[in-house]
Amino acid sequence: MMNHTRLTMTGLGVLAAVAALSAAPLMAADQNYGSSWEENAGTRIFGYVQFKASYNDGGRHAKQAYQRFQRDSGPSLDTGRMYTAQANSKADTRVYSRTDWVWDSPLWGDAYTTRYYYGFKYW
Repeated sequence: MMNHTRLTMTGLGVLAAVAALSAAPLMAADQNYGSSWEENAGTRIFGYVQFKASYNDGGRHAKQAYQRFQRDSGPSLDTGRMYTAQANSKADTRVYSRTDWVWDSPLWGDAYTTRYYYGFKYW
């Protein structure tokens, strides 16, 4: 399962950050999620992903989470999947997470848009 969020360097980035902050309490109810946001006037994009193996995620239990940043040009970027530590069992109650960031492209257009993805490996 792969989810993604598309980010751009516009004034709407500020609105998206405010919306993400106001949605944080809603996401907190779900133990398995990923999120991204921009800082420094859109020059850096951050990603955060977390999971809890004991959480029943639609009948499944996550074993590990990952996040990834990709951009086609300006310059091109592909971090590959960056994984959290792996849970020991489905009953593991610890929250595993990681936070990463990349520089965003100063250029405009679809080829220069940094995309954020996250996903989970399940037992």
